[in-house]
Parts: sequence; C-alpha cells; structure tokens
Amino acid sequence: MTAQATKRVVWLTDLHFNFLTPEQVDAFLTPVADCRADAVLFSGDIAEAKTVAGYLRDMEDRLGVPIYFVLGNHDFYHGSIRQVRQHIAELTRHDPRLVWLNAAGVVELARHVGLVGHDGWADARLGDYERSLVMMNDYRLIEEFAGLSKEDRWPRLKAHADEAAEHIRRVLPEALARYPRVFLVTHVPPFREACWHDGKISNDEWLPHFASRAMGEALRAVMGGFPDRELIVLCGHTHGRGEARPADNILVLTGGAEYGAPEIQRVFELS
Repeated sequence: MTAQATKRVVWLTDLHFNFLTPEQVDAFLTPVADCRADAVLFSGDIAEAKTVAGYLRDMEDRLGVPIYFVLGNHDFYHGSIRQVRQHIAELTRHDPRLVWLNAAGVVELARHVGLVGHDGWADARLGDYERSLVMMNDYRLIEEFAGLSKEDRWPRLKAHADEAAEHIRRVLPEALARYPRVFLVTHVPPFREACWHDGKISNDEWLPHFASRAMGEALRAVMGGFPDRELIVLCGHTHGRGEARPADNILVLTGGAEYGAPEIQRVFELS
C-alpha cells in the first residue's frame, strides 16, 4: 500500500465466481480496478474448493493491490476444510499481496486503522438447531460434514466456530491496543441482529446455519475492555444487506449478494 495519508479500501463479499463466465469475471473486476483502491477486503465465498486459489491469483493479477481475505463455506465445496486451508496457507506464504487473515495476525490498513479476521463458522447455537429442517449444501459437499447425522454434525460446527472465536480473542486485543479503529473481516455474521436476509433478521429455522454465537460473544467480551475503541465487522454469508450495532463500539455490516451478479459492497476512505 502507498504512503499517502488516506487509504482507499474496497470491500467485496460472496462473489461466487464459479457462477460466472471468465468474461463476466473480467467485466466485474473492471469497476473494482477503476476504484483505484490501495487494498481489497474480501469476506469469503470466492468460488469452490478446486478453483478458489486460481480466482485469487486472477484477482491479484488484475487489481495489482493487496487482497486481504477470509474463506467462506462455499470455498470448501467439493473438497475439505483442512485441505483447502492447507492449500491457501501455502499459496499465501509465497505471495505477499494475497493475505489470508487466519494466518496474518494484525495488519495495518492505515495509520490509525488495524485489520484482523478469520473465516468463522456458523455454530448452530443461535435459533433452534434441533428443530430446524434446513439442510445446507455444506453438509453434503464439504468432506468434514458429509455423511454425518444431524446430531453428530453439531459438535463439529461448534468446534469450527470456537476455533475462529479463539483466534479473534488472541489477535483483536493486540489490534485495539495499537489502533483506535479496527476492521474485522469474517464470513459468518457474529450476532443474531446482523443475520439479515430479504430485509429481515433470520428466524430460528435459519439462524443456526447463518450466525456464530461464539464469535459474537468473543467480540462483546473483548470490546468491553476497550470502550474508547471502534470495531467495524464486515461479513457476508446470508446474501442479505444490513447493519447492526450490538454495542456502542461495534458496528456490523452484512453484505448483500446475488448469484451471478457480484457487486462492490463499499469503498472506505481510511486515515
């Protein structure tokens, strides 16, 4: 990123490039490049397991700026969480402009703005998992969940969400100690009130699969110790655009999305 006082940062989420032709991907990246941003923040669902790394390379080549990203549930489809994460860790070790936030710790976005993040996961602790009839494609197409019963799936969902929450409990205090304003990028909304779809908060049938109570509890706990700091959470997953302020110093922005029609969520001017 350049040394100018103000940094321009573009936020993208849930692009699902696997639903687009190469020509459509190129057409979408044109206005992103035209933003002349210093960096891109990406809150997951780039494509699927076999193609996510290739699309990341394509975006980096086209945009020519650092891409700070997390992975979404779709990024593991037709593969495994473990293998995709291993591949992405190897890719980003050799490419300094592709920064996977799970492995990055605290990043400086601007002089007074820090960045942290983690893929996150829906932990089935919000809503009514036991009565929910929702059968996510995650549970069929991701190796760690395929073939499991609903009962056996639940502890794995919790474990993945708890891993993400523990990561944030470690890195967020460091970021807040250094910067008055911190962005946190994750895929899954961390609060019930941030789990938007079609202009409404998701109900108990859908909340178990689209929100992470573990992450929300971690954010409340950490931010309670930094009342004079500001946290901006960028997430996606639900394809429903909305804003929530679960605490005075926490703002959650949930990105909107539509398959086959990716869009720029926001452009931030940071100093």
